[in-house]
Amino acid sequence: MREEGIALEKALLCIDEQQRTYIEQLKSFIRIPSVSAGADEDTSDGLAQAADFLVGQFDQMGFEVEKVQVRAATNPLVVARSPAFSPHQPTVLIYGHYDVQGVDNPRSAWEVDPFAAEERDGFLIARGASDNKGPCFAHLKAAEVVFANGNQLPFNLVFLIEGEEECGSAALSQFVAEGGLDEFAPVLCTVISDTSMYGPDQPSLTVGLRGIVYTEVEVFGPVQDVHSGLFGGIVHNPNQLLVNALAGLINAEGSIAVPGFYEGVQPLSAREKSLYAALAVDEEAYCRTLGVTSLVGEQEYPILERRWTRPTLDINLLSGGSPRTVIPAVARAAISCRLVPDQDPEHIQATLEGHIRSRLPAATRVEFKNQHCSLAYYLDLDHPLVKPALAAMRKGFGIEPVFTREGGSIPIVVDFAAATGAPVLLIGLGQITDNWHGPNERFSMRDFHRGIRTSAALLCELARASQRAT
Repeated sequence: MREEGIALEKALLCIDEQQRTYIEQLKSFIRIPSVSAGADEDTSDGLAQAADFLVGQFDQMGFEVEKVQVRAATNPLVVARSPAFSPHQPTVLIYGHYDVQGVDNPRSAWEVDPFAAEERDGFLIARGASDNKGPCFAHLKAAEVVFANGNQLPFNLVFLIEGEEECGSAALSQFVAEGGLDEFAPVLCTVISDTSMYGPDQPSLTVGLRGIVYTEVEVFGPVQDVHSGLFGGIVHNPNQLLVNALAGLINAEGSIAVPGFYEGVQPLSAREKSLYAALAVDEEAYCRTLGVTSLVGEQEYPILERRWTRPTLDINLLSGGSPRTVIPAVARAAISCRLVPDQDPEHIQATLEGHIRSRLPAATRVEFKNQHCSLAYYLDLDHPLVKPALAAMRKGFGIEPVFTREGGSIPIVVDFAAATGAPVLLIGLGQITDNWHGPNERFSMRDFHRGIRTSAALLCELARASQRAT
């Protein structure tokens, strides 16, 4: 074990010495316009170039790498196996994505060319810099240097990098569902850096993600839009019906008023409550950033608990009719619910649908469509791999890490955990202020460097943990 420690120190020294080289290599990756969502032109060439770039990187590292085409209409998965891959060893999976969002949101708000990878005030400004090329590439460089400095890991290392995270992960979901991960069993853990740190100089192990239930509702009235002067008062107005049905979903105290919605919700442990209470929270800063005068929700719970650990229900879209004086033929709404551990998405879906139906006249035609759902994810604070993860962040950042949850949902995390029966370590390297999906996305070059250090340390910490368990 002492020799492994020496090898890690050599690896960390190499990482420190090669900072500039790694940044230039990351720039080459970022400059590839691998847009999978939000583009009004064919971006297949950019996506293919990004996948090929990764293949070239893994080839140079001595990894066995392939592009897996799950089906013709999807972007390939890049799957790379460490040297001397053995079916007799456990596997550590590292997930990332090479696709990015579009830049027309709006394009005029970008201060630089979105794919120039310009350096400014310690940041790389570019689409995909933080989501997710920078963090993904940090893990790749860490693996490169760890193997180059003589570490013989007691597990296989497999990278699984997709090209459709921003548009639904169709290929990866099918790959996992059809047993694509089975050949890597048993899996020790999956490592993902598609979350964020709590704040600058606050490395974080994210132990929870909320689940999701999403549905679109359509309420129908007359066969077509009709004149409100000629027919108003004798036909149901779908807009009014829908508004009436949705009214009261949230009560005056900020709680969800759908009967049975909170079924299964468990209170936080005193330990977890104290961990989140110790994190600095500036309510006025939230209001300034969001451009609101106050924060809402269940006021008996602190802000972070409301953001991370309580269920929510939000109306995301309302539409129907036009500014003309008509009664519309159809009114539409989109609703999303964020769920916490032990809530059943199918139960929530059925409960919400039943509640809305109960608030409409019996003869009303209503349809629910485009539904999808995913469970919440939670990693027990006492899981044996938590300590190695914290030790790696401590080594990589030189700062004591904190525990966090995140309010968003990453369905593939649940899929990985279910398919492998192993934990997912969510180690964010970016910041929530990095403008993911927005103009002027950025990634701290200092966090990129510390992320490589953290990933290298994590491989060695997991090696120690794996050896202790055998």
